[in-house]
Amino acid sequence: MFGDWTALTIFLYVIGLVLLTIEGVVPGFGIPGIAGIVCVIISVAMITSSVYEALLLIIATVALFVLVIVLMYKLGYGSKYAKFLILNTELKQEEGYTSSTKDISYIGRIGIADTPLRPAGVIVIDGKRLSAQSQGDFIIKGAKIIVTEVDSMKIIVKQFEEEI
Repeated sequence: MFGDWTALTIFLYVIGLVLLTIEGVVPGFGIPGIAGIVCVIISVAMITSSVYEALLLIIATVALFVLVIVLMYKLGYGSKYAKFLILNTELKQEEGYTSSTKDISYIGRIGIADTPLRPAGVIVIDGKRLSAQSQGDFIIKGAKIIVTEVDSMKIIVKQFEEEI
């Protein structure tokens, strides 16, 4: 079963497991994972003499890999070695962090288009520059606008036409 290629086979097998572990832990493009799979398959093909042995070795490899990942997760989550992978900060409201809120106070307010809106652009309401979006119409710079809707952080406007 073991031949002259034993050292190379074991080396490829271990390198394959290390590369698969790196792929499981570090976000990336999949190159370590693909290289790890190739290394494991080559080492399995080199060391086994039948398909049955190869399947058993591959099953054992997958089980070992899953065990290593589970152990790294269980032991590594609180470990000082894994701290660089985990974001421990909280964005609390007391510290000034806020999520986007729907500010409906702009509905019905009249302003001026500071840039052309085709359909997105900048408007000015009470001296405050705001990003806005027209309802699909082109609005020229300097035109009067009225806010018709506020959807999350989007301010929807249309051209204001004064009644005579």
